[in-house]
Order: sequence, then structure tokens, then C-alpha cells
Amino acid sequence: MRQAERKAYYEMTAKRLAASTYLYGVDAVVHVEDKDDIQFWQRVLSRYSTRRHKFLPATINEWGHRSTGCTQCLKYRDFLSQRFFICIDSDLRYLLGEELLAEKGILQTYTYSWENHYAFAPRLQQAFDSHISGRSQFDFTRFLLRYSQIVYRPFIYMLYHERMKLEGFTRDKFRHCITLQYRRGDEQGDGAPFLERLTENLALATEGLASYWEEDGKTDALRYAALGLREDNAYLYVRGHCLYNSLVSIGKKLCERTGVSFERNILREALAFEEYEEMGKIGRDVREMEKGSLRGL
Repeated sequence: MRQAERKAYYEMTAKRLAASTYLYGVDAVVHVEDKDDIQFWQRVLSRYSTRRHKFLPATINEWGHRSTGCTQCLKYRDFLSQRFFICIDSDLRYLLGEELLAEKGILQTYTYSWENHYAFAPRLQQAFDSHISGRSQFDFTRFLLRYSQIVYRPFIYMLYHERMKLEGFTRDKFRHCITLQYRRGDEQGDGAPFLERLTENLALATEGLASYWEEDGKTDALRYAALGLREDNAYLYVRGHCLYNSLVSIGKKLCERTGVSFERNILREALAFEEYEEMGKIGRDVREMEKGSLRGL
């Protein structure tokens, strides 16, 4: 299919989806990346918007196949409106400077993905304490602070490689280092054995980190600090699926024989609104998008 034909297809589909608001009896149709994203964006829009929304986890691509994911969502980026817009994970796009504007119908997580928001440490600790109530001891705020301190410099080192399009310590290699699951004893010392493995993985994979940090790292740290990434909150910006799965694996052990589902009752119980900047940015974006500057009013 030629580019002009592809563009015409998505423009026509966007208009049809915007018009379907009348069929669904809603104010807007919202395309998310997949069905697992719906709960997060439903909660966010319920918090920051008074409008009614219909969520689509997939649409039909130009080849006639049902398609999910960020790439599919972004195929509509030139044809969005207040009645049809998209909500996507930022991945590394936000930190690497890709323009994703709410005023053009794109809402993003600012964290790597929606999973990072559920890991927000103060809320996670509060939920854990309220459900477990002394039956199991673990300090998630301490664990996630230490996690952030360990990954912070390697993460910025990886961003340098991605920004400069260099081989070496790529996002895939970083992902491999942080893809860790619970092992027996990891719950001891607020996750000390787990964090030790994380440290070892990253140390082995980041040859050249020391010289980079002396030459360019501190400047890059300032670049990303302006966007919200700091040594104490790097866990919000690493690949969310990896962090989420690690937390679930540890949490399942902590909740053994309690009758509490760590993932359902603790990790995904609620979101923390108005408590940290990354969520605040989403709220501001929702309000910006609803000001009326988009087509389709």
C-alpha cells in the first residue's frame, strides 16, 4: 500500500471512530495500546475528566488485521480530535525528546509505561501495610530507592547510547540486566539479595560507564533531571514491565498464606494522584486537551 493510500485509510478510520461516539453514547473514543492498559487510563481519565469515554484496545490496520500497540495508535497521530484520541506509554520517547503533545490528541504516561505508576513507592507501601498488617515485613520505599540508585547511572548511560545511536549498552542490554525474578531469600533485608544481583548484572554490562560519567554523564544527568528523572526516582522511568514483574514475584512470596493477592489487592489496588510530578503532568495534559483546540468539537 502506498503512503498516500495508507494516510487516507487512517484519516477515514479516525473520522469514523470519532463519529462512533454517537453510537456508543460517549464523548470520546480512546485508543489504548492493549486491553491491559484500559484500567490505568480509565482511572486517570475518571480522575481528571468529567467526560465519558469508550476504550479501544485495538483497531484494524491497513492490511485488514486487528492490531495493537503504540505503533498502531500513532498511525492516527495526524487525525486526532477531542472525540477520538490516543493514550500511550512513553517508553523512552519522552526522555529522548520525541514530540507527543496533548494539544494534538496524544496522552502519554511520562513514566516508561503504566506499570511504573502502580509501583509508586509511598502508595505501594501504604497498600502493603494496610493489607498485610504485620504478617510480613518489607519496606518497598527503601527497596525502590535503592533500586533507583543502582540503575540510575547505567540508565543514563543507556540513554546516551540510544540518543547517539551507538552500539554497545543499548536498551535491550539494559532490559536484560533488569529482568529479574524472585529467588529464595530475596525478601531478606528489604530485597538485599535481589538488589545485589541487579548491581552485579549492571556492573558486568557497563564497561566504559566510569569514563562516560566523568566526561559526559554529569551533563546528561542535568538534561534528564530537567525532565524529571533523578537518582531517587529512576524506577519510574525504567522498562515498566520488568519492574512490575519483579515486584509481583517478590510480592507473591510476601503474601504467601495470607489470602491476599499482591498484584490485584496491593499493586493494582489504586493510583496515587496529586502526589508526584509524573502523574501531575498527565492531569495537566488532560485539561490541556479538553480546552477545545483540537478538531472535532
